[in-house]
Amino acid sequence: MIEIIIYGLLFILGLGLISFRPIEKTTGISPYWEIGFGSLLVVFFAITVTSNFVMEPMNEEELAKKPCGASSPQGSCYSIEYSLCEIAWQRAESHCKSEMAQVMRDRPSALIGPTLSRCRAKQMDQALRYNRTNTDSAYCKSYFEHIDKR
Repeated sequence: MIEIIIYGLLFILGLGLISFRPIEKTTGISPYWEIGFGSLLVVFFAITVTSNFVMEPMNEEELAKKPCGASSPQGSCYSIEYSLCEIAWQRAESHCKSEMAQVMRDRPSALIGPTLSRCRAKQMDQALRYNRTNTDSAYCKSYFEHIDKR
């Protein structure tokens, strides 16, 4: 919070340098130096605000959507720890890639991402089927139907 206050003060100082040019008036130097320095302070403020208030929440949302994240099907439809979920998800990858190898040989340009994800979800579900939770929610029901229809 203090960082934002400091950069806010620098923002105000930068706008003051750009608008009023007090150093130019007292020393007689070229106004472009003062405008450039004021602009630099404004840019520092913009970068700080962007990194704290825009990028941080976006990164948290992205992490929550990844496999085993809080808002992913694996994180919300199974009652397991995050580390166990990650291990199960990673182990399913090698099995599914070997299963998809024949498809890749037959059609090298095939898009296999969604199929690979479904295969990984199915493998994980087979290993952790008894840890299912929230089976009454529509989100989890549709997720389980999606991975079972393969």
